Amino acid sequence: MKLQPISKGARIDAVDALRGFALLGVLIANIPVAGPDAITGQWDSILTLLSHLLIDKKFITAFSILFGFGFYIQMKRAEEKSINFRRYFLIRMGLLFVIGLVHSYGLWNGDIIMSYALGGVFLLLVRKWSVKKLFLSALLFNVLFTGIFFIGNSAFGWQIYDYDYALDGEYPITLSFARYLTINFIMNPWTNFLKDMPITLVFTFGNMLVGLILGKLDFFRLPKKARKLANYLIILGATVGFASSFFYHKVMAGELELDLPLLWVPFVLAGGMVLQSLFYISLFVRAYQYVKFKKILQFFNNVGRTALSNYILQSIFYLFLFYHCTHAFQLFGKITMGETYLLALLLFVLQTLLSYLWLKRYTQGPLEYIWKKISYGMAKFKLPG
Repeated sequence: MKLQPISKGARIDAVDALRGFALLGVLIANIPVAGPDAITGQWDSILTLLSHLLIDKKFITAFSILFGFGFYIQMKRAEEKSINFRRYFLIRMGLLFVIGLVHSYGLWNGDIIMSYALGGVFLLLVRKWSVKKLFLSALLFNVLFTGIFFIGNSAFGWQIYDYDYALDGEYPITLSFARYLTINFIMNPWTNFLKDMPITLVFTFGNMLVGLILGKLDFFRLPKKARKLANYLIILGATVGFASSFFYHKVMAGELELDLPLLWVPFVLAGGMVLQSLFYISLFVRAYQYVKFKKILQFFNNVGRTALSNYILQSIFYLFLFYHCTHAFQLFGKITMGETYLLALLLFVLQTLLSYLWLKRYTQGPLEYIWKKISYGMAKFKLPG
């Protein structure tokens, strides 16, 4: 029996569109932000508030949840075909880690792919757990562990680095690509693993558990029980989620200090972050059930179907547009925050067009094809055709 890429008819279109929508949020969240010497605009304070309230951390959280759901779909397909899923998936995650390694150290140090690869390995250990056990584990990782690391990093100095902090200012404006790679290596979260990665790994894995839960509940096909759950998540996300993001803005803006009486706040912020992401996911999936909304939301489908390729492409866009080491546009610090956001939206439109043209001829994105073909080959499965 052979394991094949999911055919177009077997895909859940709402998930593809949702993945594309999440990538738009990731693109905006990863906009290179210049320091105090940057050109400022009259909308900067409002845009900062909206970014903290609506975007920051929410879409990468949603993307991580969708990764956990994707794991569930692959697992079920392998079970139906009596395939050794464990062996195949370990190979798949190993290759994904290599892709993330090249991306993180060769292009962009904000990579999330390696975290997915590592988290994916641990998903294998819990894949047969009950929904209740997964839910309790998700709470443990998403709220308790994340809150503890947040407090440790911000209040107890766990995230004090050994390198010269002036490198952060040199990083975007150095004219040498070799120097860019050197600084990138020094400041990379994986180089500073114990300072940077624990909070990322526990929160990302908790989100993957949420995605696995949604898969077991058949959430994205919205049967009756899942529709009720979606409604509850919309209510919780619109209240607790957005309230938490407002406090998150206060913390990030330096208007709220996490002293001893407020040590409960990070735990609420972490839980609220997930609830707001689930609000986006639930509202999107519910809206996708209606023909009028579906026609609009299908705009995101092609980008979502080529998510890995587009995620890497976003880093390439930003590197050539903003950073000086490429000797291209060198826009870092030269345009306002509002202009930067408009540019990001234009880049996403370009990605949508490129994805559409690519999928007119091929069934998968270029990186997706290479990744899956090598995975199948190493696992000794045959590709169709």
